[in-house]
Amino acid sequence: MHSTKLFSVTTCVLVISISLFSFFNLIDAGVPRSSYEALMKQESQELGLYNHTDKVRILTNVNFKDEVLNRNHSILVEFYNSYCGHCRKFAPTYKRLAAELYDWRDIAPIAAIDCAAEENNGICREYEVMAYPTLRYFGPGYTPSESNYGSRIMTQDMEQIRSILAEFVASENKTSDMSSWPDFKPLQLSHTSSIPALFEGLDSLKKYVVVVYERENSTVGVETILHFVRYPNIAVKRTANSELAAKYQIDGTRYRIATVSRDGSIVPYGSLHESSLSYKETIESFLKSQHITEKPPSHAESNALGHTASTMPHASTTDLEVSKIIEEVKRNKHMVYQADLEMAIRGILYNEIPKSSKINGEKMTALLRFLGILEKYNPLSNSGRAMLKELASFTRKHSDEMSGGDFEKELIRLEKQLGKVFSSHRFVGCQGSKTGVRGYTCSLWQLFHYMSVQAATEDKSDDPLEVLQAIHGYVKHFFGCTECSEHFQEMAKRRHIFNNPTKDDAVLWLWAAHNEVNQRLAGDDTEDPKFPKIQFPSASSCPQCHKSSTSQAAAASSTSVAAHDWNKEHVLQFLKNIHNPEFVSRYGVDDHELLPPTLDKLRQKRMIGNVFSDMDMGMGMLLYGFCIVMLVVAFKLFAVRKTGYRKKPYGHDMLGKV
Repeated sequence: MHSTKLFSVTTCVLVISISLFSFFNLIDAGVPRSSYEALMKQESQELGLYNHTDKVRILTNVNFKDEVLNRNHSILVEFYNSYCGHCRKFAPTYKRLAAELYDWRDIAPIAAIDCAAEENNGICREYEVMAYPTLRYFGPGYTPSESNYGSRIMTQDMEQIRSILAEFVASENKTSDMSSWPDFKPLQLSHTSSIPALFEGLDSLKKYVVVVYERENSTVGVETILHFVRYPNIAVKRTANSELAAKYQIDGTRYRIATVSRDGSIVPYGSLHESSLSYKETIESFLKSQHITEKPPSHAESNALGHTASTMPHASTTDLEVSKIIEEVKRNKHMVYQADLEMAIRGILYNEIPKSSKINGEKMTALLRFLGILEKYNPLSNSGRAMLKELASFTRKHSDEMSGGDFEKELIRLEKQLGKVFSSHRFVGCQGSKTGVRGYTCSLWQLFHYMSVQAATEDKSDDPLEVLQAIHGYVKHFFGCTECSEHFQEMAKRRHIFNNPTKDDAVLWLWAAHNEVNQRLAGDDTEDPKFPKIQFPSASSCPQCHKSSTSQAAAASSTSVAAHDWNKEHVLQFLKNIHNPEFVSRYGVDDHELLPPTLDKLRQKRMIGNVFSDMDMGMGMLLYGFCIVMLVVAFKLFAVRKTGYRKKPYGHDMLGKV
């Protein structure tokens, strides 16, 4: 009987203990990570617009000074921003230019540096790059100074760039350390007096002199010389003098090129066009017939492109991971993702603001306003919010003037002090299906919408223009896509951005502006084919947002803003719903524990607590205490009973003796 009581009481205690243990365990447990999130362990960084397969020499903060400063050659550098739409459009042109001018690489290599890469902030800030893309020519022996950050080439036409680059190169003064620098001077009368005079000053390896005819003020001759600097057995000379050209059987119409050998043999050649590329084709044909080749590349040169490319950050996501993300995003077309909001803030703080050489006046006002709304309406963790608060305070203390470098130093200091700030380091909803599409610009729009909605739903300010004014200032002074910024400012003026009387009006203004941008860029080269730009929200995402029938709304989704008959009340509610912090998806987040718990997680924690409330938690705790008391009593009874059993034989002996 005592054993049965002991078992019953022990079972009671065990059941309640297990229940309470499970309850507290459930409270402490986090939401389990999906199989996809286990893959998201490395920071995702987009590749630049150029790689080792192109003829563009890739520059970074590691090799920029070695390639540009105090060299015995010139260099053309494109400062670009990989998320800038205009830069993306220009990239194919720049690649073709680099391929066509690859022969020039010993004298004027074609290079590029991505100012969207955080590690290149210092270079882009030092060279005061204020627009993208920016082309700058740096001559031999270049050293930076306050008033000299290279010679800017203002055109993006390939023919004009080639011509301007040739003019810059030809105007350089050859110095003693520029041994491979060719002679760009036109033929003089003294050179044409005899064949030996033509070869005067040339080394013994030169078997031929190629004379090319060009018109006055043309760069065809200089360009042709640059195409053949790597051929040790020939020298190219140029002339615009028809009389001198005639000595080599060049008439300027049928014949524009002539080869002259050391033994005095002269052979004239025609060309299809009066261009350096056409001249190059003709001369290469002659060289091939004579079995003359260019010098072999050195070991360092053969590895140059691959080496510089390897210094660029590579995306940590595989094709499989990208496919999983795109599948998820396609399935939830109007979902807003925590990862994208954080990537936008990261790009703003770590890349765009630090690139500014000087921040003062109107630009400082714009920064203070933007940091103000970012501090109020951000979706970050507690440490992230603390960082934004400290950054805003730091900026206010230096509101007269500071540099992007000052801002960057404070940012790094705070990151070390506060620890981990971002829960994610990759795009999810803004992940492009290929390199160079969507990404940062997509996430920036998401952040703008998110902040406008938070301002409309939270009672933190009475100013309906607070967010729009801050966004306008940021885009004008800090956004890295120059063309995009100009379009936005023009649109803001035309759409009367500062005439929105309520916060809800501000939300709808930003929505309509975004749709106008989508309309302008629909079908553009920068559009992601898997995510075509439509009028948002689509009829499938929000049927109530469209006053017209579903079929008409679906047809209008790919047309102009004016073609839509929107129900703006439903649009506003839709925007508030999808940007509600509780509905922002954490798919793809690396560190869930860094973020505040969601309502779903809190409900899971309270689930058993609710059950105990129904049973009356007080009675449960009383029962738990009663069981413990019974357990103690049972153990005592069991111990006393056991002692009694041991003493009983001695009692019989004593009675026997009596």
